[in-house]
Amino acid sequence: MEDNVIHGKGAKKALLKAINLVGDSVIGTLGPNARTVLVQHEGHPPSVLNDGVKIVSSIRSSDPAVQVGIELFRQVALEAQQASGDGTTTATLIAQALCEHYINSEDPVNDAEDLKTFLKIAVEDLNKLSTPIDMDDDELVQLEAVATIAANNDKELGVLITDMFQTIGADGLVNLKVGSEEYCYWESVSGSEMPSPYVSPMMCNTNKRTFEQDNPLFIITKEVIEDFDDLTPALEVAIENGRPLVIICQDIKGVALSNLIANVVGGVVNACAIRIPRNDSDEWFEDLNALVGGKIFFSSEKGTGIANAVAGEGQFGSAERIVVGQDTTVIVAGKKGDELKSHLVGLKEQAESATHPFLQEKLLTRHARLDSNMASIYIGGFSEAEIRETRERVDDAVNATRLAIKNGVLVGGGWSLYHVAQSTLFDESFRHALETPMRTLRENGSGYVSNGVGWENHYLNTKTGELEEVANATVLDPTSVVINSLKAAVSIARLMLLTDTIILTGE
Repeated sequence: MEDNVIHGKGAKKALLKAINLVGDSVIGTLGPNARTVLVQHEGHPPSVLNDGVKIVSSIRSSDPAVQVGIELFRQVALEAQQASGDGTTTATLIAQALCEHYINSEDPVNDAEDLKTFLKIAVEDLNKLSTPIDMDDDELVQLEAVATIAANNDKELGVLITDMFQTIGADGLVNLKVGSEEYCYWESVSGSEMPSPYVSPMMCNTNKRTFEQDNPLFIITKEVIEDFDDLTPALEVAIENGRPLVIICQDIKGVALSNLIANVVGGVVNACAIRIPRNDSDEWFEDLNALVGGKIFFSSEKGTGIANAVAGEGQFGSAERIVVGQDTTVIVAGKKGDELKSHLVGLKEQAESATHPFLQEKLLTRHARLDSNMASIYIGGFSEAEIRETRERVDDAVNATRLAIKNGVLVGGGWSLYHVAQSTLFDESFRHALETPMRTLRENGSGYVSNGVGWENHYLNTKTGELEEVANATVLDPTSVVINSLKAAVSIARLMLLTDTIILTGE
């Protein structure tokens, strides 16, 4: 049997090969003139991608040591994606440049510490260059520029997303859905966010560790569910109707919880259980009941528990969509029904007549969480492949736009990283890596016309291929995306520098 341990240079060589494999696969997807990557999925039609994180997730190697490096890289890339929703390609290219230059380091521990110091300086400099978005600007030119660029220079999508965020604000919740038209459009919807996660992560149905479902059924009870038989009627109704079931309860434990998880994991039922927030639980029950409808069950002992749930008698609630995460649950109810409208009016009237400021604030908070700013973007197209590709671009643009509103923007085209790279505090390798995005954008484009001007006060407009003044920049990147990309890249490089051994434990 061959050894399953790779030491020293052999380990670093495998990691570098993994990083180069990934970097060379995504390099062409950067910029407005970017190309796409065709990914074949076994048993499914191929996907046309230009999203870095999905491309990284699709790469495999027959060499197990290289595959370890790919999986390590994928983990860091996913963390960057979760932090800012974009920038994976930029992170990949910077990481590739760093790793190539530091691979033969004679003092990897010291170089890893230097990278940590360089990163801190670069982040401070990037924050100094950042400018806030003025949401009071009627035209929102900066925001539209961010949204358009993130959507691969699709101006129509840029305008749509800007218009949506102008209405719902940076904290508004956005849901992406397949539309019935060939074009994209958005609608405002009503919904609520509650500070309650899923009872068990085993109920998740996405790689983002969330339970996401359209058109769910709801069963709401103030009971502590311990007997799985009490759940059976509700689960049977959900199965018969082919709809996911969301169980909102005081608590669920013991045999009821273990059997529910077993049935979910086994694919017998599609369900998720959520405990109601302990603080002000009665108010939460009332508000959620107004939001999704149905009835509130109380106690099996009195014959009013969920064991008595019956289909077709208005005992189940419903919603347009639900997303249950590890910290919160978001319920998109869709258009307001009469019961919800009446409940909102009642809360507003109670708040207006409240004599104590604390009670007034509490009632207004309940009103706000039920009438929170939400929107659904309906993705259109002429084929399933086109809809998938458009959805990826919209998702990137929504994340980028939200971050731009919250944390400001930087001049794009790789200029901000290039500008920061000129610091004399960095070594040549780090400086070269920070300049990589700008060089890549130039190479991916159709060339540029310098007209004798320098890079200090000019940036490359990759759409026109010309240098333009930084003061009038129309190509902008969210500050958070740039910074998170750089953090991810340095994290990967430091991991490579500090790795001396790879142990393969697979078959």
